[in-house]
Amino acid sequence: MPGVVIQPGECGTQAFGISGDGNVIVGAGCVPSSQPGGFVDQAFRWTVTGGYQLLGDLGSGISDAYAASFDGSVVVGSSPPPEAFFGSFRWTATQGMMAVPVGCCPNAVTDDGTMVAGGNAWWKTSGETGNFGDGSCTDPQAPLTMVDLSADGSLAAGSGKGGLDMFGQQATNAYQSTPTGNCQDIDAVFNRNSDASGISADGSTIVGEAQDSQGHYRAFRWTASTGMVDLGTLGGNNLLSNALATNQDGSVVVGTSLTTSSPDSNHAFIWIATRGIQDLQTVLKNHGARIPNGWILQVATDISEDGTVITGYGISPPVQGSNFGQTEPWRAVLPLR
Repeated sequence: MPGVVIQPGECGTQAFGISGDGNVIVGAGCVPSSQPGGFVDQAFRWTVTGGYQLLGDLGSGISDAYAASFDGSVVVGSSPPPEAFFGSFRWTATQGMMAVPVGCCPNAVTDDGTMVAGGNAWWKTSGETGNFGDGSCTDPQAPLTMVDLSADGSLAAGSGKGGLDMFGQQATNAYQSTPTGNCQDIDAVFNRNSDASGISADGSTIVGEAQDSQGHYRAFRWTASTGMVDLGTLGGNNLLSNALATNQDGSVVVGTSLTTSSPDSNHAFIWIATRGIQDLQTVLKNHGARIPNGWILQVATDISEDGTVITGYGISPPVQGSNFGQTEPWRAVLPLR
């Protein structure tokens, strides 16, 4: 039976990644703290049977988890050491949270958990390190930054140096690259801004956002044969959308889109070639999912490799004593085949 599991948080919690098998969700939850402000983000790992598990930090009291291996046994993310602004970690149940040398914010890990990528750097448990490229692929104003890996780590997706945009400023373009530094700009327009957010496990498909001729950011799906294809929006031609993740072969894409001209009208979307872009919350309800009244599934951040389990975050109904809801994560199961 299709369903949606809404997870509570103290003061705002977000799911950023899901394991390839769909059983583990990772993200950051707002928890009480003695630090100024009274709350901080803490990385979490969540399973259906075990619920939330806080993963700790590298000494600063702050951490965020962004991605997990196929079975969810390895989690990667960011956590600054004491007195530092940036720091990266790899977590396992046996070793706990360990620092890894990939600079700021490792956003990706291979299916087997042995390779971690963040920014322009990668690191393997064997001790090997490297960069995804330099030279014409990067610029101080548009540095080469990889945010996702294929299942085996042979390809990465992210952004790097483009041409000059419509305002004459340095543009950022969507890129793919290899661990040996073979970086490639995949945006044929070049003189606009675009960035990649995800890559399929088989490396064939990249998704993200790119400016149209009016400067609006639109979700795209890219393959070597089709180039960038605009996936549309949930509202109209002048609205914004962003594709954030795709499944094993790139046949299912998820992300977020405005539904009206209001900047707060985001809804999570799902795209399949035969159906186009659809409001995920509507699709789930049409398949019998029970979603509590007042909830809005705003952003779909990741999808399992088989394309049936999706995670993200949304807004709850107003909490007691407030006119506003809280940001909460969710996990949706929907047979698509």
